[in-house]
Order: sequence, then C-alpha cells, then structure tokens
Amino acid sequence: MWRLSPPSFGRLEEAVSLDVRMGGSESNTAIALARLGLRASWWSKLPDNPLGHRIENEVRRWGVDTSAVNWDKKSSARAGLYFIDFGTSPRATNVHYDRANSSACTIRPDHVSVDHIENSRLLHLTGITTALSDSCAEAVSFAVGFAKDAGKLVSFDVNYRAKLWSPDAAKVTLSRILPKVDLLFCPESDAKTVFGIEGSAESAARQLKERFGVPSVVVTCSEGGARAIDDKGAYSVSAYPLGQIVDRIGAGDAFSAGTLFGYLSGDLRKGMEYGTAMAALKHTIPGDILLATRAEIEAVVAGAKGGVSR
Repeated sequence: MWRLSPPSFGRLEEAVSLDVRMGGSESNTAIALARLGLRASWWSKLPDNPLGHRIENEVRRWGVDTSAVNWDKKSSARAGLYFIDFGTSPRATNVHYDRANSSACTIRPDHVSVDHIENSRLLHLTGITTALSDSCAEAVSFAVGFAKDAGKLVSFDVNYRAKLWSPDAAKVTLSRILPKVDLLFCPESDAKTVFGIEGSAESAARQLKERFGVPSVVVTCSEGGARAIDDKGAYSVSAYPLGQIVDRIGAGDAFSAGTLFGYLSGDLRKGMEYGTAMAALKHTIPGDILLATRAEIEAVVAGAKGGVSR
C-alpha cells in the first residue's frame, strides 16, 4: 500500500503536505529477510499504473524478487492507501485505511505463483491478506494447501486488524488454515481477542499448539518480549529497552523476519533473539521497512548500546 502521514506529528485534518512511503506486512518481512542475506520473493496484485509500479519498484529495490506480481490493467484499478495520524503518549497513533476495492482485494487463487512456492523453502502469509476479501481468503487457503502438498514449510502471522474484520470472522477463517501451518506467530492480544485464549504468553502458545496442531508457535508480548513452544521445548526472549521511538509500524514484521531467519537454520531461539533485535531497530527507523544491515542487527544481538560510531 501507499502510506501517507503528516510530517512532524501533525494532524491529518490540518495537514498541508504528506510524507509518502510504501508498506505492507508481507513485503516488510520479505525485505527484512533479504537484508539478512536470504533470497526472498513477494507478489501481490497491483494497478498497472505509476502508483502500482512505484510500490513494486520499492519492494524490488531492496533485493526482493517481484517477478510474480500480477498487474491489474483495468481503468478502475487502484492501489490501497493508508493514512497515519502519528501520536506520542498520551495521544495514540491512529491508522485510517482506504483500501476497499483495491487491486489487492481482488486476488484469487489463480493469482498465486505456484512456481515461486515450488522453488522456495517456506511460504509466509498473514491474516491481513486473508481479511481483505473472500477471494483473498481463498487465495491464502489455496497457497497454504499447495505449499503443504509440495512439501514446503508454511509460516503464518495472525496479525489481527479490527478495522478489517471481526474476531468471529477471523476465528472461523483462520481455524481452517492454521492446522496446515508449521510456524505460527500470534500476538498475545490476538490470542485473546480472536481465539478466546486467556493466561500467560507461554500458556497461550501451548494452547494454540494443542488446538491447531502447529509444530512451532511464537507468541509476542510487545514490551514483554516473546514466548515460544515447539517439539523441543519452550523458549523465552526479552524485548530490548527502547530509547526514542521514531516509528512503531513494521516492528512485528521485523520480528517475524528475524525469527524466520533462525527457524530456517534450525534454531528457533536464535531466530527470536534476532527478531527482538530487529524489532528494536525498526523502532528507530521511519517508515514500515527495516533498513538495517545484518552487521547492525548482529551488533544489537551482541549487546551494542547505540551511541555514535566514528
């Protein structure tokens, strides 16, 4: 999507200019994985006009394969937008969507790039895409089923968005998808809101694992770090202390990318350590995208405290 926000914590209702950036959960994750040195591809459906090409160019410029993007050539084709009213305590940051009838909302199962899935190790999806439309939910379900039939790993981030669908609708749709998932990401708040799971983060991870039969479950707790359960045991990582927060958007996607990095190497806990470091770094960078190098990420993992490097 296009991301538009007033500069310097201004309010949308009085803005005379807007900062323009691109963002989207899956694309944010793909870019962060590419920054770690992994090969990543991303596809969606975009309008075949300058606005759509600007989005594709932004994802591709950071090393992500975008060759499977579907181009919507209809004259009515449009890119999704979202507007951010940035706040700082006690004023909350508010997101306002303008994405109804966007090209991405019309994704169907036949838009899924089965060739890319066949040539990958893992398919990553989120509940955001699933929430956009019935055809998007069908496409996500098809992609997950195809990946499993092809012997590929599947990771899924619940990423519940109350402005896109209700908890009941999310529960019904996701309950059909999650039993096919290998690695599940679920914020502690989403476990309660969508699935009615109470208790600690570790308890939530255990309950999600048992309910859906997911081999590996990671429950994130915002400033409380993350807890995970897999067939080897339980893991816990603490969040990094944050200094000045520049931009919170995309921190969860950065965490997912770091966790996937470790997971694909066979070390879920290592991945969570990278994920928390990447989430902390994302808070220091404007925009949705984590534009940090692997060296910067590993420095944080090793205990770097910031300061000035000369």
